[in-house]
Amino acid sequence: MPRVLQGTTYLLAQEAAKSAGISKATLLRWIEQEIVRDAAKRDRNGWRLFSEAEVEAIVRVAQREK
Repeated sequence: MPRVLQGTTYLLAQEAAKSAGISKATLLRWIEQEIVRDAAKRDRNGWRLFSEAEVEAIVRVAQREK
């Protein structure tokens, strides 16, 4: 479920990956390989929070990879 913080919508890694049509494992591997940038924000549990702009960048990479 998207989270709204200070007027900005964020998605967790699983949700961002699903939006891009990839698995969470693929997203995390791409972050590790620096294919995509890691989330700039984390919640209090340390979970990645991807902004809409970050998710759009992930989607563009996923479309290129297909």
